[in-house]
Amino acid sequence: MYESELPQAARASELCVIGAGYVGLTSAAGLAALGHRVRVVEADPERLATLERGELPIFEPGLSELVSDLRAAGRLSFTGAISAVAGASVALLCVGTPPRTDGDPDLRQLAEAAAGVARNATGDLVAVVKSTVPPGTCDAIQLICDAHAPDAVRVTVASNPEFLRESRALEDFMNPDRVVVGGPAPAARRVRDLYPREWRILVTDRRSAELIKYASNTFLAIKISYANEIAALCEHLGADAGAVLEGTGLDPRVGSQFLRPGPGFGGSCLGKDLSGLIAVADAVGLEARVARAAREVNGWARARVVEKLERAVGDLDGARIAILGLAFKPGTDDVRDSPALDVIAALAQRGARVTASDPLAGAVDPAIERFDDPYEAASGADAVAVLTAWPQFAALDPIALGSAMRGDAVVDAVGVVDAGRFQAAGLEVLGIDRGTPGAFHPVILRPLEWTLA
Repeated sequence: MYESELPQAARASELCVIGAGYVGLTSAAGLAALGHRVRVVEADPERLATLERGELPIFEPGLSELVSDLRAAGRLSFTGAISAVAGASVALLCVGTPPRTDGDPDLRQLAEAAAGVARNATGDLVAVVKSTVPPGTCDAIQLICDAHAPDAVRVTVASNPEFLRESRALEDFMNPDRVVVGGPAPAARRVRDLYPREWRILVTDRRSAELIKYASNTFLAIKISYANEIAALCEHLGADAGAVLEGTGLDPRVGSQFLRPGPGFGGSCLGKDLSGLIAVADAVGLEARVARAAREVNGWARARVVEKLERAVGDLDGARIAILGLAFKPGTDDVRDSPALDVIAALAQRGARVTASDPLAGAVDPAIERFDDPYEAASGADAVAVLTAWPQFAALDPIALGSAMRGDAVVDAVGVVDAGRFQAAGLEVLGIDRGTPGAFHPVILRPLEWTLA
């Protein structure tokens, strides 16, 4: 099965993974598939019970099947006891580091996990921080481990940040564009050996490894915000943002990935890491101007969706608005920091009645009427807003949708609607990437004015 399909680690080991969230479960399954024997420690009794029943507390394509295979093969197991660290040579810390109100991550779970790992180590151990943390955190975790490890045991802390995309986490783990390892030479070598030799592995110091994760996600957030600014400019000038951004992304120095407009970025990583980098910059007296601008533009991108709905419907008080898409992106059930939630909150503030449909998304405000069928969600709606690029929404029948609606406005914030088909069915499509091609704007005349002056 998986052994015949994957390269194997440079050296098989007994590993312990602390935390069974997205990062912990994906990392544990991936490492077990590479040839290691992995024990996963999960402190939450409800989550642990779910795992012991053979179910996963998260949705990630392909992960459930792989976990089932690895458990059957005796390579992957779950427990609630931190004492499972005993006998392991490497422990991966994959606990949550949620943002606080000031933007700094809350590191209490990480500190507690590190202390537990150090106390239960029975031999020299490398404690690998995979959670996203600000630079210098591993140095602090090293002090915690030094304080709690038995006298005869040396626990060395290393950084090994994850670069996993939700809905493609397993694919990213098995086919990484890079693996980053930071730490003292012996520990870094031990972590490097967890992975196949043919993978691209960058070994550096701990602080640099920590900052690479922040810097990477901040750059992606900046690209998305930049694409939204260009899309807005295209709307005002009657240009095609799709063509403009495609032409820009064809330059290999720029690249096309993440260069698409939308209702802003969401999920558990980009916004948190962007705020984390800003907080780190503040701590050393820097302003992080570009990162701050990206965060500001992201909020503005969400507000633009509401503005378009208001323009289409008029007074939103009492209007019925159908939201198609609650997850922050297709292929996941995750609604953390989803643009849809901000849009819904703004609509509710203006007195609108909101209905919603999403094929997979987790629980949201119970006051929102949820429908499995998007046509039912759109029934009697004055306007529809498509906020997640699910293929089901790209395949909507415009005639059936128009028949269900009371109004005729469709705000396509993610660029999946076939505008021509929808307009032919009598619907008004308001995108976020193109204005009226013939639209006149005085700024277009300026070069001629200079020429004729």
